[in-house]
Amino acid sequence: MSRLIDLTAPLGHPDLCEVPTFPPVEYWQFHEHPTHGRQNSAVRMAIHQGTHLDAPNHFYPDGVTIDEMPLDTFCGRAVKIDLRGTAREASPITQAMIEASPGFEPERLSGAIAVSWTGWSKEKFFTPDYFGPNPYLDKEACHFLCDCGMKALCMDHAIDPGLQPDSVVHHEDSPGHRAVLGRGVPLIEHVINLETFEESEFEMFAFPMKLYRIEGAPARVVARLD
Repeated sequence: MSRLIDLTAPLGHPDLCEVPTFPPVEYWQFHEHPTHGRQNSAVRMAIHQGTHLDAPNHFYPDGVTIDEMPLDTFCGRAVKIDLRGTAREASPITQAMIEASPGFEPERLSGAIAVSWTGWSKEKFFTPDYFGPNPYLDKEACHFLCDCGMKALCMDHAIDPGLQPDSVVHHEDSPGHRAVLGRGVPLIEHVINLETFEESEFEMFAFPMKLYRIEGAPARVVARLD
């Protein structure tokens, strides 16, 4: 019998580490039980907060948007790349580190969702230190994973280094985003709970909200284990 593991951080959690410089997640009720006999809520947020997906249009104006991507991109076989022993705070994850990870076989990534597993979200997701001092994938490692044939890249850490509250965006920043999205491969960012199961290969579902002509979307990301 299969079991489901929720890999999604709850949006609106009081300790959720939000992306610096982005609008925060805000909820409010415009109908409430005592007055209206029901609750209806509204939300205002940047869609790149919490567990979410990025489509190529996030960094490339001619890239596909989240609603244009085929559904099978967001589900299927997933393979953990166990980098817990080598990933370090504020340091790059390299191709050599990936190739040296336990049980790594590049051919397993062909047609699969690659999962960069550092343990960072377990340690830091619900703290102010998740962004900034995080380990990150260097550009060459990103291209290597694309060359292995992955159809999506999932991470329990930020893909790029050093995002701070005073960061200013520019055309040369975010090399990891630009490398992977430039290859037409979507990102599944900021998952949790990878340490709660031992399987290195499993089935993943990461369906984003279908937002019209938008560069990404929040998602409920789930692992299914046999």
